[in-house]
Amino acid sequence: MPGSWRATYRLQFHAGFTFDDAAAIAPYLANLGISHVYASPIFTARPGSTHGYDVTDPTSFNPELGGEEGFRRLSAALKREGLGLLIDIVPNHMATHADNACWMAALSAGRRGPAADIFDIDWDAHPKVLLPVLGDTLANSLAQGALKLDLDAERGWITISAYDGAHAWPIRPEDTARLLGLAGLAQAERVWSHPTPADFSAARLALRDLDATQQEGLRAVLAREDVAALLEQQHWRPAHWRSGGEALSWRRFFNITELVGVRVEQPEVFALVHHLPLSLLREELIDGLRIDHIDGLADPAGYCRRLRVAAGPEALIVVEKILGHGEEIRSDWPINGTSGYERLNAINGLFVAPKGYAALSQHLRERGWVPGEPGERLRAAKRQMLAESFEPELAQLTAITQQALATEKGQEFGPASIRRALAALIAHCPVYRSYIRTLPVNAADEALWAGMTEAAVADLDPWAGEAARAISRHILTGDEPAHAALRRRFQQLSGPMMAKGLEDTEFYRAVALTSVNEVGGEIEAAGRGIAEFHALCEARGKAGACDITPLATHDTKRGPETRARLNLLSLDPGGWIAQYSRWSAMNAPLRRDGAPDAADEWLIYQTILGAWPIDAERLRTYLTKAMREAKRHTRWEDQKADYEEPTLAFATALLEAPEAAGFREEIALQHSRMALPTRLNALAQTILQLTMPGVPDIYQGTEWWDFSLVDPDNRRPVDYAARRAALEAALPPLAEDEHGAVKQHVTQALLTLRHERPALFTGYEPLTVPEGEGGWLGFMRGEGRLLVMVPTRVTAAEAPPLPALSGRWRDVLREAGCEGLPFAVLLREE
Repeated sequence: MPGSWRATYRLQFHAGFTFDDAAAIAPYLANLGISHVYASPIFTARPGSTHGYDVTDPTSFNPELGGEEGFRRLSAALKREGLGLLIDIVPNHMATHADNACWMAALSAGRRGPAADIFDIDWDAHPKVLLPVLGDTLANSLAQGALKLDLDAERGWITISAYDGAHAWPIRPEDTARLLGLAGLAQAERVWSHPTPADFSAARLALRDLDATQQEGLRAVLAREDVAALLEQQHWRPAHWRSGGEALSWRRFFNITELVGVRVEQPEVFALVHHLPLSLLREELIDGLRIDHIDGLADPAGYCRRLRVAAGPEALIVVEKILGHGEEIRSDWPINGTSGYERLNAINGLFVAPKGYAALSQHLRERGWVPGEPGERLRAAKRQMLAESFEPELAQLTAITQQALATEKGQEFGPASIRRALAALIAHCPVYRSYIRTLPVNAADEALWAGMTEAAVADLDPWAGEAARAISRHILTGDEPAHAALRRRFQQLSGPMMAKGLEDTEFYRAVALTSVNEVGGEIEAAGRGIAEFHALCEARGKAGACDITPLATHDTKRGPETRARLNLLSLDPGGWIAQYSRWSAMNAPLRRDGAPDAADEWLIYQTILGAWPIDAERLRTYLTKAMREAKRHTRWEDQKADYEEPTLAFATALLEAPEAAGFREEIALQHSRMALPTRLNALAQTILQLTMPGVPDIYQGTEWWDFSLVDPDNRRPVDYAARRAALEAALPPLAEDEHGAVKQHVTQALLTLRHERPALFTGYEPLTVPEGEGGWLGFMRGEGRLLVMVPTRVTAAEAPPLPALSGRWRDVLREAGCEGLPFAVLLREE
C-alpha cells in the first residue's frame, strides 16, 4: 500500500465541515491530483470541538461530523474517485468531559472500578483524584451553593456539578444506590448496588430509563442531600484551578487539565483505543494512520511494534514526532516515518539568508529586546514553564525520583536538591526525549544522557549536581520497578517541556525573523542551506521514503506564503531595521502606558506585513495568543489587562485609525514590492515539496497562496467552489495572480506526473551548481530522467547552465500553461 501513496490532502473536520462536506469535494481533490485524504480525528469528541483531539469515545464516530453513516458516505465518495484515506488517531489522551463514559466510570468507582487502569492515574499517590477546575476555593464554592447534586438522566449518572453543568462528576455507585433507595426506585437501586464491568452500562441505563415522575421524585431526594458531606465520600475532589500542584495524581496532556493521559501501553487499553481504526483498516475503509503526540507515550517503540502487528504490513503508519537538528527516527520503530516537520524546516531554511538572519538577531540582542543566546533563552523558558505551569508534574516526578534513589543504600538527597537536579536535566535535554524502556540502554540514549547530565551539572550547585549524576545513573542502570517508573515519567515530561518551552514560549519571544519560528525548527539552525537539504534528500531517496512532507499543517505557526514573504527580510536586514525604526517613530503617538514594548512592536509589524491584507480582528486574536505564549508581560494563567489592552489598541489603530493612514499606505507599498518575489519563493518551495523524496501533503486550501497565522487563523473556512473554478480557468500572469492559481496549476501538473510516472520519483542525485551561482538548487530523480532546478534567492543571478542533457526533454511546467517561470522541471522522453 505505501507504494500507492502519491500525495495527501489534510482536512480539518468539525461541525461546520462534516463528512458530507468532504465527500462533496472528492471530485475536485481527485482532479487536483492527490491520492489520499488525510483526516483530522473522526472519533466522538467534546461537543463543539473544532479539532477533534479532545476525544471522549474512541470507539465511535463523532456525530457532529455525520456519525458512522456519514463516514461511510465519505468513504464511498472517495472510492468513486479513486482516493484513499489516512486518519489521525489520538492514543495519548482523552477529554476529561462528562461525555467520556470511561472517565466518569473511573471517577465514580475509583481504583477498584472497571475503568481504573485506562487512565494514567497514580491511585497510590493520593487518596482522591484532584480536579483543579474551580474558579474559587472548594470551601467558598460549597458555601455559595456553586456545587449542585443532580440527575444527569441523559448520560445515566447522579453527579455533583459546577457552573450549570459545565463540569460534572459522578458519585460513587454505593451513594447512587442509597439515593435511589430513598427515592423508592428499588429496581434501579439493585442494579447500582454491585456494578461490575459487565453491568456498569446496565446501571447507567437504569437511570436513563427513569420516567418523568421517577426523575422528579429522585431530584426531590437529591435536593435534601448534604452536598458537602457527600463530596467527602467520593474518589475525587474538585479544587481551585491554581491548586493542581498540591496533589495532582494523574498525567495531563501538557498542562491542559481538560485532557487526561491514557495508559495505551496496557493491552486492554490499546484494544479500546484502536478498536475502531483497526476495524476500519480491516474493512479497507481507511489505508493508514497518523499517530498524534507519540512522545507522550510510555513506550513509543513498543507501541509502534504492537500497532504494526495489528495494522498489518501494508498500512501506512506515520507518527507526529518532532525531530531535533541531527536527530533521526529510531530504527526499532516499524513505521513509515514522521509527519514531516523536519522536512518543512529543511525547505524553509533554503530561503533564509543566514547572515541576514544573524544581523536581525544581533540588532534585537544588542538593544536588549531579545537578550541572551538562543540556548540560554530556551533553558530559561523551560525552567519558567516547569515553575509556573508544570509544577504538579515536577512534584510527581520528584516523588518518583526519591523512590528510585531510595533503592540505593545511603541515599542522602532531599526533595529540594532532587527538584533542582530534575529541572536542570530537563532544561538541558537538547531534544524532546530519550527512549529508554529496557536495559541495557542503547548508544544513542546513553550519549544523549551523558551530554545533558554534564551540562546540567555545570549549571547547578555542587550538591544538586551530585543529585543530577545520581538520577542519571539510576535511569541508565537501575533495574527495579522504581527505576522503570522514573524513566517512564521523566521521558513523558521532557517532551512537553520542550514543546512548551520552545514552540509555545521561545518562538514567541525570538522575533528577529518570525518565519523561522516553526514547529520542528531551531532558532540556532535557521538557514541551514543547500548542502544539508541535499544530504537529507539523498538519504531519503536511498531509503525509498514514503512519509509526509508538508508546507503547512493545522499546527504550523504561519502559512507557507507568510513565511515566504517574511524570509525576504533576511536578504536585506538593514532595510527592514530602517523600516521598523521609521514605523516606530511614525506610530509613537498611538502607543500608551509603555505598550507595546519594542519586541512586540517589531512582532506586530512583521505580522501585519506577513499576513497582509489582514483585518483588526485577525490581528488582535493572533497578538493575544502571542503575548500570552511569550509570557513576558502576560500569560494564560495570569492575564495582565494593563499590558494587553494598550497593545491591542495600538495594533487596532494601525489598521483602522485615521492617524495611521500613512502607515497603511507604506505597508501596502511594501507589500506590492514584495508580491512577485514572495510568489517566486512560494512556487520554488512548492516545487521542491512536490518533487523531493516523500509524499507531499497539502493542508486544506493551501493549494492557493496561504498568508495565514497560527490557529485559529489557519482553520478558517476554505472556498472550494472558487478553487474548483480556478482549476478549470485560464491562468493569470504571475504578477497578477492574487489568489494563487499558478500554484494550484503547478501542484496539479506535478501531482499528475507523480501519478502517471511514479518511477520518476525514485532516488535522488544532487546537481553541482558552479561557484558564483549561489542560491540555485538542482537535482535529478528517476535515474536521471527528471531534472528539477529552482532559485532559493530572488536576488540570484540568471539560472546556471544546465548539465549536459542528451535526448529530448519536456518542460513540465510550460506544458501545464505556467509560462515564463524561472524554474526547471524537465522530463526526458523515453
